[in-house]
Amino acid sequence: MTTPSNLVSLRITEEDLALLDGRVGLEGARNRSDVIRLAIQQFLKGQPLLAGMDSIRIPLGYGDKMLLGQLYELQGTTPEAAAQEGLSLYIERATKARSELTQQLEDLLVQAKSSTIRREEYHE
Repeated sequence: MTTPSNLVSLRITEEDLALLDGRVGLEGARNRSDVIRLAIQQFLKGQPLLAGMDSIRIPLGYGDKMLLGQLYELQGTTPEAAAQEGLSLYIERATKARSELTQQLEDLLVQAKSSTIRREEYHE
């Protein structure tokens, strides 16, 4: 028995309609309505939990999708958790690299200042 549903009409451009039609037959979508329902579900599930948060979408290739599936089966790690950890590691590495570069520049500046010859006529 199917769940009752409501009819909703909407206007979309020809380009969007072509993209919509291109998704029919993928991921179990049998028609335009299925594609739209799937898109709405993905949109609503991907919304941030708290105000001020944001969400991103990451397209996955077949290999990554397969490996993430195996990771979930082995460790229970969801793709979202893996992506969050990867993003955190990337930010940590990037900020560390920037900090190291800043320190190198500061060291070079101190070196350049110390190698400058002080002249009496420039000091009171």
